[in-house]
Amino acid sequence: MPNVNIFIERENIKKRLNAKSIEDIMKKFKINPEVVLIAKNNELVTKNAKIKENDDIKFISVISGG
Repeated sequence: MPNVNIFIERENIKKRLNAKSIEDIMKKFKINPEVVLIAKNNELVTKNAKIKENDDIKFISVISGG
């Protein structure tokens, strides 16, 4: 399992952890994929993107209003 850096903007959480996938991280932190953008090494990706050792994964909150 790759060791990756994660940042969850909504909760201002920064961690380094072992994860097998972005989906795995989202399940662990109960992140709804409909309310975040996912960036891997500063490029937008989907929750199905492959991860590897030392990747930086960011979950950026999407804010909408009216």
